[in-house]
Amino acid sequence: MNSAPEPFQLFLSMFATQLPTLFVCLVAGLVIVSRWKSASSASLWALLGFGLALILCFALPLGQTLLQQWVLKDGQPQGRMWAFTTFAVVGSVLHAGVYALLLVGVFAGRKE
Repeated sequence: MNSAPEPFQLFLSMFATQLPTLFVCLVAGLVIVSRWKSASSASLWALLGFGLALILCFALPLGQTLLQQWVLKDGQPQGRMWAFTTFAVVGSVLHAGVYALLLVGVFAGRKE
């Protein structure tokens, strides 16, 4: 009997951890769009930051699910473990990009 979770169940369990971030990104997007006229350059950067975070809410659990399916198939996971580290580093760099975009949004359009 195979005790490994189905790919869809695995995706849902990992996606569930992203729900708070997803909710914040959606609310932030609405706030940014509603206040666009008061600070359009800052709003653009903030929208890009929260947009990237929103995309990562779906892309990272999906990528992790596909990666686990690939690494664990064919009974040779030792030779493919590098993929988990690579995926984690790429995810970390993308999250750093979110923070960088939000930081630019904080200071965009400010006068000295």
